[in-house]
Order: sequence, then structure tokens, then C-alpha cells
Amino acid sequence: MATKIIIFIYLFIFSYSSFGNELVKVLNNDNNYAEIKIIDKITSRLTTEKINLKTLKNIKDFEIFIDKCVLDTRKGFLETSALVQIKDVKNRTKDRVFLFNNWMFASNSSINEIEHPNYDISLKSCN
Repeated sequence: MATKIIIFIYLFIFSYSSFGNELVKVLNNDNNYAEIKIIDKITSRLTTEKINLKTLKNIKDFEIFIDKCVLDTRKGFLETSALVQIKDVKNRTKDRVFLFNNWMFASNSSINEIEHPNYDISLKSCN
């Protein structure tokens, strides 16, 4: 009986350690991309853009850079997050600062949202 319990505990620990690495996947290659949604508050138009990771892309009035994406399934569902940096191109001052420089989540965009009068920008997915 004791050997069955020891074997069960060993199998449980072995299976947990072998599947633990597959629960969180970090995407940070140049061939991966993230999809973002940009909603124009004035015209109510939705634009979906694909942005390659580690590349700077100009979209509308913004320079958007996505450093990495994380796909996390530890909670039982897929949680997609991305490290996003956004600068406003219309701001022509000498020391332009980031409009947004933080993690963005696909499941709940209101956690880290962008304060902009004309646009709402949120993460849709990462591949």
C-alpha cells in the first residue's frame, strides 16, 4: 500500500513538472505578431491591425512597439498579455514621452487602458 502511494506521488510530481512549462508561453520572436483593436471614438470605426513583435509601426497618430507577448493558461483559460509601448506622433515637443508603456491584457482591456480623447486601443490576440 505504501509503495502505491509513493508511486502515485512520484507520478503526480513528474507529470506536474513535465506539463508546467507548457502552461506559459512567451512569444518574443520577430516572426510572431500581435493584433490590436483601435476604435475611433469620433466616427465609431473599428480598425484591427497586425503588428510584428520587436518592430515599430506607425498607425494613425501613434508609433506602436510591441516587445513581447505572453500566452498563459494557468487559470484554466487562455490569458493573452503583451508589453506595449505607444507614443503620440502629433506631439511635436522635443521630449516626447510614452502615451502608454505597460502590459496590456486581451481579456480585460480596462485594467490598463490608454487615456486618449479620440481613440481606444486594446489587445485582441497574439500569434
